[in-house]
Amino acid sequence: MARSTPDRARVTTAWQASYDPALNVARGEQLTIHHDDPDNPGWRWTTNAGGLGGWLPEGLVVDGHATEAFDSTELTVAAGETVTRLEHRNGWSLCETEAGARGWLPDSHLAPT
Repeated sequence: MARSTPDRARVTTAWQASYDPALNVARGEQLTIHHDDPDNPGWRWTTNAGGLGGWLPEGLVVDGHATEAFDSTELTVAAGETVTRLEHRNGWSLCETEAGARGWLPDSHLAPT
């Protein structure tokens, strides 16, 4: 479920983005789901028509099409950084750094400030 109010969090453990480039999909875009993430329930490896892949939240693809726009970019951050959580899905938070970079981080690497 998406978080309704942004809040601040401290990065407790550094995180390195796991793939680049990220998959950025438009609502209605045709996509192919390949498999679930065994380490992160609720996420599925999905590719677009050009073969670019990324992890998308379960339920975002219905009948082979995206139900909403979604950017799978992950953040690379150092321990101790402060971020703003903008949204939450399936154990991950969409965050923004103080410098304005946006991307997903695992909740296990974040603590309230």
